[in-house]
Amino acid sequence: MHSIPTMIAPEAIACIAEGRDPTPAELERLARRIHGELHGAKPAFAWGAAGADSSADLVSRRLAEAALRGSSR
Repeated sequence: MHSIPTMIAPEAIACIAEGRDPTPAELERLARRIHGELHGAKPAFAWGAAGADSSADLVSRRLAEAALRGSSR
């Protein structure tokens, strides 16, 4: 069996393989991963530090949703 490439989020693989929408937890995990990759190595507690509606967090959440749900929405 092949291992999952680290460049591809396991949440994306699961949603595509199972043909389903992501769970809220999967969206949150991918958004955190995207946020971390876009903003470099910051402490884990920096996520959401600027407030739940900060533009960086919002963009990360939207990118996660687009990646996991596709362009059909």
